[in-house]
Amino acid sequence: MNEEDTRNTKPVDYGAGNETLGFERILAVAPVEAPPRLAWRKDGFLKAAAYTGLDIQVPTQPKWTDTEIHALMSKNPILKEGLALSWFGHLNALREAATHTTSLILEDDTDWDVEIRSQMPRIAEAVKSLTGYTADSAEGESALPPYGADWDVLWLGHCGDNIVFDPPPIQFNDSTVPPYVNSWEKTISPDPRHTRWVHWATGPICTYAYAVTDTSARKILDRDDHGSESFDIWLHIRCKGKELRCVTVSPKLFHHHEAAGEKDSLINGKTEEETIKAEMTDNIWHSARCNSVAKSESLVTCMGPKPKAS
Repeated sequence: MNEEDTRNTKPVDYGAGNETLGFERILAVAPVEAPPRLAWRKDGFLKAAAYTGLDIQVPTQPKWTDTEIHALMSKNPILKEGLALSWFGHLNALREAATHTTSLILEDDTDWDVEIRSQMPRIAEAVKSLTGYTADSAEGESALPPYGADWDVLWLGHCGDNIVFDPPPIQFNDSTVPPYVNSWEKTISPDPRHTRWVHWATGPICTYAYAVTDTSARKILDRDDHGSESFDIWLHIRCKGKELRCVTVSPKLFHHHEAAGEKDSLINGKTEEETIKAEMTDNIWHSARCNSVAKSESLVTCMGPKPKAS
């Protein structure tokens, strides 16, 4: 390497605030082809990634055959074709994840806050504190894993989870927590008091964003009951039963985005009786998707309506 090369070489940042949020890879679950009406999913996803400086890879999904799809659907009478394709998409990403030390897997309609890279270092420290990971646990590794290594699934984007108080969760003030949250966990809904909680999972659902290790990815891939439930419920069961060591962040850091118009999804198709007035992302204060296309000089918010206190 010559002198000029040395001057221009930047040190590699392995911290949780880097372009892969401290994981070796960020992987997206996205079909090769989607109906034109749903092009906003992947298009907006990649714009949001560029806007927030995230390096996200989209593993190419094979063309699943009718035989493969129907074989998976046969394991559960209520498993729709869309749910089967979701399974295949996540398994495809998990095969890639099994070749890396850690991976964060995101669904392609996912959204996050513009401050995601500043949010994650405190999450990483909280995960290590919760799991009891210390420098002595590293077994001589030259660089400590940002999130430690005493977990199987970090559930960072979900529909909700109950906070476990025994053992005690880790909580800290976080100014990026939105002023209101829609969740069944009353500790954070509707007013989270700008507090973030990192706790052992009791059974979150919705797999908007979750991280795995190479070992836990292989554990999931090696099972023979794929398709017995929808993917998120299947993973919920593995976490609730403590077959996998799962940690949840509440309020979540990732949530699915809703485009304006008739409610529409890859799994369920259009829901004509439900219309979204304006694009929105629940529970994310300053949406990366909305701000990546905003024409405002100040940050915009596109959260849903404030939930009513019960």
